Amino acid sequence: MKMMIRLVCIVQVALIAWDGFVAWQAQAAPAASAAFVNETEKEFLSCGDFDGDGRADAVIVDRETGRVRVGYQTSPGTFTWANYKESGVKDVSAVAVGRLLESGKDALALVAADANTVALLAPGEPAAMNPPVPVSAPGLGPNTVVAIQIGGADDTPWPDLAISSMYNSPTPNKWTLFRNQTGQLRRLTDVDLPGTLAHARTVRLGLQPDAAELVCSLISGQDKDTFRVDTFAGGTPRTIGSVPDLESGLDYVIGNFSGGPHLQVLFFQPGSSALLVRPVSDASLAKVTFGPAATFDLGQPVKTLAVVPQGERDGLVIIFGTGDSGGVFSFDASRPPAKVQSLTPADGEVLSGATALDNAFLVVSAPAAGKIKYSTHYAIYRRTGNTNALLAQGALPSLADTDESTVPLIRQRILATLKEQSEADMKPYTNTIPGTTVRYVMVPIPGGEFVMGTPETEPGRKPDEGPQHRVKIEPFWMGAFEVTWNEYELFMYPEEERKLRETLKSDPEGDKLADAVTRPSKPYVEMSFGMGKDGYPAIAMTHHAAAKYCQWLSAKTGHFYRLPTEAEWEYACRAGTTTAYSFGDDPAKLPEYAWFDKNSDFKYQKVGRKKPNPWGLYDMHGNVLEWCLDQYSPTFYAECHQKGVVLEPWLQATQPYPHVVRGGSWDDPPEALRSGARRGSDRSWKAQDPQLPKSIWWLTDAQWVGFRIVRPLKVPPLEVMRKCWITGTEKD
Repeated sequence: MKMMIRLVCIVQVALIAWDGFVAWQAQAAPAASAAFVNETEKEFLSCGDFDGDGRADAVIVDRETGRVRVGYQTSPGTFTWANYKESGVKDVSAVAVGRLLESGKDALALVAADANTVALLAPGEPAAMNPPVPVSAPGLGPNTVVAIQIGGADDTPWPDLAISSMYNSPTPNKWTLFRNQTGQLRRLTDVDLPGTLAHARTVRLGLQPDAAELVCSLISGQDKDTFRVDTFAGGTPRTIGSVPDLESGLDYVIGNFSGGPHLQVLFFQPGSSALLVRPVSDASLAKVTFGPAATFDLGQPVKTLAVVPQGERDGLVIIFGTGDSGGVFSFDASRPPAKVQSLTPADGEVLSGATALDNAFLVVSAPAAGKIKYSTHYAIYRRTGNTNALLAQGALPSLADTDESTVPLIRQRILATLKEQSEADMKPYTNTIPGTTVRYVMVPIPGGEFVMGTPETEPGRKPDEGPQHRVKIEPFWMGAFEVTWNEYELFMYPEEERKLRETLKSDPEGDKLADAVTRPSKPYVEMSFGMGKDGYPAIAMTHHAAAKYCQWLSAKTGHFYRLPTEAEWEYACRAGTTTAYSFGDDPAKLPEYAWFDKNSDFKYQKVGRKKPNPWGLYDMHGNVLEWCLDQYSPTFYAECHQKGVVLEPWLQATQPYPHVVRGGSWDDPPEALRSGARRGSDRSWKAQDPQLPKSIWWLTDAQWVGFRIVRPLKVPPLEVMRKCWITGTEKD
């Protein structure tokens, strides 16, 4: 008896027991097959279990930038979209999904033909910032990629990769096969192709776990294209089925629309109304044959198609290029598709793409006109009874430029250059910012415990300075001086800084990373307000701007710099003292140590002109207020007091105002300069900002705010580092 085996596109379509099939797939780690990747003019849409929780997550890859947005299915039917992740691949030609880098979690493979680039990206959990893994391009012009179990004597449970390229010589087109060995790719073989491949996707024969995987693709001929089904068993691609003489430029989807034992392949031309159906009439492990063709007119030009689960049979989401925006269609492969539900985008938008998500599906939309070309909103539907219920909808994360993707790369650089392993290794140092002549001085601060806050008997004390509580601090370095304009303007004016590199020794790796960090907008006014720049503290930057300087300096130098926490700042200011000031309780001595309202001549002064505190830190009292990492809360001390000894307290920011500033300024009275005095930032500090919308970089009404930097001995985890530089409240 001849064996009948059904052709199945993993995740995208199902035949009999969809829920059971998904359960089997989740148990087959790490070799769960790739999802069907739907392509549009601007994006790739698919799904995969990127965080390893057993639920299908949605993924959208922007063709132009290669930026990846993942909608994590945090609970059944609930999706949370994370900020985009950088793939390192621009002008993407093709995308594949599979468990390529880690057991139990899907990753993406991306190729770019014109850029001759191949990379793997594991999106991981929502907060993960995994850097892309570059892969040596197998030839010139890698243009398709599939994740497939190749098999053979040295087979592993991991999906392998097959990449086609199109600009080679003397034979332009070829397959290159890679063996995946626990995330490491080893090149196996090259095979010439008779034409250029397009829309290559992985499929599997049958539902059994040991069924062979196949690759479906379209291959260009002189005048016509051919649809091919290839097996890679044994390490050599071999065609076991084909549909010749197809119109050039087609795309396709595969589903079980008839409810019978076999699948159907649907060919469509974006911009045309024709739908060509070729059913699979027979399938074995050695051969796939196709039945007679049928053609249907959809009535208007099609933008894209996607196969979606609709009970026992598959349905179609059809998105049209003009007229009706699209909808969900039933289709039995023998009659024209019939609309069962309209899908209507928000005003001013058009539907732009769709993809299946196990037993649900995703539809995205984009602005109908304007500069934004990528999808900006999503809706997720699930089949309920005779209709598709809307599970969730909302805005997609923006693809506007951000430097978040630099964080893991900067951290790698920091760890690679780290020399100090213990507090005993910590020494004072003076560092020159690479590519410049500008220097800054860092002073080691020993770890220890102290009493944070002020006693109720201290003159000038305010309620938010208590209750006192014990705090334990890990060792760190702190800037001996407040950050000066000499330092900060290198960050402010990148073109000037780049000119310095032409004549001064720099670090190309650090320069590349630092150049990717977002820089300040050009201020509309002179930000020193005539008070001086050379050797004077930089002022009037927002909390966001100060944090971004720390990120930039970290990239430049290979040391991890950030703003001090409020606890670190007070610990360093007190320098082992318990008095109102680091020099005692008598404010009459303040002129020896600080610039304040009685001696500043109504402006800030050059840093380091007064006496330092006992740990060698200058201007901790007065001159300019200094940003701390924390959100300001008048009740935070009370919360800490209840916990006993608190290790490294840090109230992470959840809103743009207020943030903590410490130390008092040239414009403040003596009581505001006390070691324990606290203050929070305010919106009024940029009330007169002439920019619209108001700048995230400058405080035109806060001419007395600056900052200094710290460098912890211990390099923190990636997510903590990210939170120090990118709080998520910057643009509010």
